[in-house]
Amino acid sequence: MNEYYSVEEIERFLDITRLENEKPESASVKRLLSVKDKISIFKNIDPLEMQAIIYDVKFVKYKFKDYIIKQGDISENIYFIIQGNCAVFIDNKKVATLVPGVIFGESAAIFKTKRNASIVCSSENAVLISFCIDDTNMEFSAQALITLYKNLAFEINTKLEHTNSAFIAK
Repeated sequence: MNEYYSVEEIERFLDITRLENEKPESASVKRLLSVKDKISIFKNIDPLEMQAIIYDVKFVKYKFKDYIIKQGDISENIYFIIQGNCAVFIDNKKVATLVPGVIFGESAAIFKTKRNASIVCSSENAVLISFCIDDTNMEFSAQALITLYKNLAFEINTKLEHTNSAFIAK
């Protein structure tokens, strides 16, 4: 979960300039595809299928104390931290710090529920990838969605195990 990236990998993540004659969305998807192997939930998903199940891809830069997610909001966005740190607050109490390589927001996005925590940029700057999952085209993308949801379940389970271990240690 806590991966460190080489300068080249960070430059690829941060290279969000628009390609000529392309829609911004298309350029962002291409950039996401170029680094998909660094994002655990995209493991074993074919790039063409991935393009069918991911939409609204954005590379977003946040500043210190910017809210990324507010507790109680409803949103389908999932986030991956490229650079910087984010603090997790539940009922205005800080409960965790998220670092580069971490995915968050996946549970509320999958289950279409309210966000159960606020996420705030806690470093000078943070760069994140934001995206949504399109599960409406099951005919074409069923296998990719199965793999994605399996990977998401593994990610959520890992977080629960970590939380349980921390709780038991107290």
